[in-house]
Amino acid sequence: MGDLSPEIELADLPTLLAMAVTREGVKFAPRLDTWLLRALVMNSKTFDFAQFVSISKRMKHKLKLGLCWHLEHSSFSHAVNLYQRMTAFYYVILAPKNRVCDTIELPDILNYRATLSDQTEWKLGALRILLEDIENLGFGFCSQAVQDYLREATFKGTVKGTSIRTRDPNEGAFSESELMSIQAAINDAYAEGRIKLYTYAAVWLFLGYGPRPIQIAALKEGDLVVAENEGGRAYALRMPRAKQRGQGLRAAFKTRYCSKQIGMLLEEVIQANREKRKRVGLVGEDWPMFMAKEDGELPGLRFHMSSDQIGYLLKAAAARVIGLKTNAKRFRITLAQRAVDDGKDKHTVAELLDHSDTQNIGVYYEASPAVVLRLDRHLAMEMAPLAQAFAGVVVKTEADARRGGDRSSRIFDRSLNNAADEALGSCGQMSFCGLAIPFACYTCRHFQPLRDGPHEAFMAALIADRDRMVSEDMAPKLYTIRDRTILAVAEVIQLCATERE
Repeated sequence: MGDLSPEIELADLPTLLAMAVTREGVKFAPRLDTWLLRALVMNSKTFDFAQFVSISKRMKHKLKLGLCWHLEHSSFSHAVNLYQRMTAFYYVILAPKNRVCDTIELPDILNYRATLSDQTEWKLGALRILLEDIENLGFGFCSQAVQDYLREATFKGTVKGTSIRTRDPNEGAFSESELMSIQAAINDAYAEGRIKLYTYAAVWLFLGYGPRPIQIAALKEGDLVVAENEGGRAYALRMPRAKQRGQGLRAAFKTRYCSKQIGMLLEEVIQANREKRKRVGLVGEDWPMFMAKEDGELPGLRFHMSSDQIGYLLKAAAARVIGLKTNAKRFRITLAQRAVDDGKDKHTVAELLDHSDTQNIGVYYEASPAVVLRLDRHLAMEMAPLAQAFAGVVVKTEADARRGGDRSSRIFDRSLNNAADEALGSCGQMSFCGLAIPFACYTCRHFQPLRDGPHEAFMAALIADRDRMVSEDMAPKLYTIRDRTILAVAEVIQLCATERE
């Protein structure tokens, strides 16, 4: 076969196109041995066929035909996974033979399986997809024995849902106190200039919707829908659907309710984008919500960030300010788990996660109930230094506080039996605040608790109310929502004691 010219050797096979187009509309040249591919998922990827020196020209040609078909009809990430699985198989099994192979034989598959463990056997399952698809296209890539074996064999898949079932504290859903900690941390970091607008907005989108990074990457400015009504501005967000078989990234949408806070934040992002485009002289319409520094050359997706870049914004926020192991998957798990804990049915949870069916929702209902932590004064005092929930500054007297001379800045808890008229502290914020006073104050950066304020009485009242809800068998979400406040009050008590000493 090696004596035949390439034209004669490949005469019975379909000719590779001079130019092909991926499902995302990116052109590439299949006849070349290097395919430089772009996608919104991971920005760019190179398929290098020149490395496959131990397979024949016919085999390489068939491999190109198979991967070309997947690039044209499947998602980019799926095609990349198949290419990577074939590359791994090649270097483990075919390359060490030191001869040119023209087909994959059964010993090749069996030897490769022997190198895999229960945890990695899924790799052969993924490779089977490519090998069977090439055969189904009519190109003999494997021996008949391999085809028969792959048709009957069962391979262990990746173990899914373990972190969900066990409510893993590092990989599973965030607790209520952790969610509040994340919100407080990013709010403070943005106010102090430690994170930028894009990072701040991206984290709030993950908090609010639990999306995949690719969905945020595909967002455009026009996806924020704004309406004026008697109550002011109302918002909705058209979220691009992801992982929908046979559809492009912006072929389908789910319109979601958008809170005023997130809506106003996205309007701020859009305004910043306009100023940026004006500075660099970009004109036109149909702009992304999160603009990349370079064009990217994706049809209909000019200047969109890739999903990897969106994921980096979240990692940057985690590294700088959040202090927890944070990724998009954890926000997604949290959204679903909270819905299940609130009693939502499977169809509602599937809708929230943008699933087309409920087959992958059951794992959230299998999750063991969250451990109910007994939070008393002793435990709160021990946990307070670790939680770092208090964000303000303790002051000795009102005279030392910002706005100390303004009586309206005083913060009270009128429900305290013996301390209803004693101020807990002072608010240093000049503008209107719509948060629940005094519960939201202790975790607010503008709160200035008085050194001799009735903080012990306030914490005792919070813990007593928590114990009441636990004894009445209320949902954990109802009584854990103020746990961060309890820890912040405990930290204030410790700081006040230090000041007095």
